[in-house]
Amino acid sequence: MSKYLSLGLVFALSACSIGEPIKKSELLERALPGQQLPAQYKAGNQVMNQAANQQASLQSIAWVDSFNDAELSELAKLAIQSAPDFRIYAARLDQAEAMMKAVGGSFYPNVGVQAKTGSKMGLDGTGTSGYYVGANWEIDLWGRVRASYANAEQNARAIAADQESAKLSFMANLAKTLWSARVLNMQAQIANESAQHQEKILEHVKQREKIGAASKQDILNAEINLAQAKELAFNLKNASQQNLKTLDVLVGRYPVGTPLKNQSLPQSPSAINTGVPSDLLERRPDIVAAAARVDAARFNVKEAEATRLPKISLTAGFGRISSEVFVLKTDSSNPSTGVGVTLPIFTGGALAARVESKQAELEQAFATYAKVGLNAFREVESALSGEQSWRARYAELNQIYQLQQNIQKSTDAEFVIGRIDQRQVLQQKIRTNTAQSNEQQGQLEVLMQRINLYLSLGGPAI
Repeated sequence: MSKYLSLGLVFALSACSIGEPIKKSELLERALPGQQLPAQYKAGNQVMNQAANQQASLQSIAWVDSFNDAELSELAKLAIQSAPDFRIYAARLDQAEAMMKAVGGSFYPNVGVQAKTGSKMGLDGTGTSGYYVGANWEIDLWGRVRASYANAEQNARAIAADQESAKLSFMANLAKTLWSARVLNMQAQIANESAQHQEKILEHVKQREKIGAASKQDILNAEINLAQAKELAFNLKNASQQNLKTLDVLVGRYPVGTPLKNQSLPQSPSAINTGVPSDLLERRPDIVAAAARVDAARFNVKEAEATRLPKISLTAGFGRISSEVFVLKTDSSNPSTGVGVTLPIFTGGALAARVESKQAELEQAFATYAKVGLNAFREVESALSGEQSWRARYAELNQIYQLQQNIQKSTDAEFVIGRIDQRQVLQQKIRTNTAQSNEQQGQLEVLMQRINLYLSLGGPAI
């Protein structure tokens, strides 16, 4: 027995290496041949005001906490505890780990027991009885078992990255839904106030019509404006309620439209510094998953190639057998050991075709990585440009709102001294409300663009 164990150790020590996970340089060369990738994202260099060589760093806290929104952080923790989506994520991770453990069992000897008892009238007519305890251990001389385990390990890594990507998207959706509900509720209140102003304008126009200062058409126009204002207020309130119900479902609550604790938006985060390095993309979960699947496919090729080589196994066992029909030399057996060799000689090209199939899967994995990588760069550049555009637009909307407030104050002063009537004051208040609503929407869009940037980078960058 010790002789075979020593032989096994010699085989194990001289076993072929299955290689390490693919290096970044080789991965990029195979996936994106001839492509010159920028060291820094281009869109971020146009309006940022920091040094061009400043490096971005990862925050140690969860990215949702970077907005300093206590209610958002509370809802995020609640979702992690009770949302069905997070239970699905956990189950998929457990499944991947279990599959990896199942493949890892091939590293150890398989031990089994066989037992049988019978009489002369048994089904096989031999009347044999006995038992056998045996062990079989495949020596992984060519790395087939290790390649199979490495494949399972990389698949588990890819699944884990997929779940991280899903979690990131979930949190982004949670934040967007929360903030949209707040803005919609504020806009509904503003629209309701504007509807009240329109109602007073209608009454004013009716009074002017009685004295001949307005026409029937003026009344109809005022009635249409009132109806439109009421419809807008209703639609905004309904949309806000629907967002609240969606929020309930996201965090694992019954969708009753739970009221929010806070009705204001958080402050917009500061602009991203210049020189956000493209290397940050390596932490993006879908990039990690695509790279892991490339490695999994490479190990699949190695496993398929090793299948064409001899399979060597060590066996050992002990048993006892007796028969009531045949006369056996002895009714017991001594411990036995042996070496088994299985060599595929002719399989009709099946094994070679399997290798070709796995090589084709590897090329597909490289192509998929290239596709995911280019799409990721597109999303980052679009998100950087989008945030810059909305920051500039929000600044304009905010200025319009400030100017409109000044006009409102001037109009109120003119009304006090009798230079204008109440109808003009109400019309100006409606314009102010519209400017305020647009300003709130602009602030929301800036926050949305920052979330899109976080999604595209796989997390925050400062």
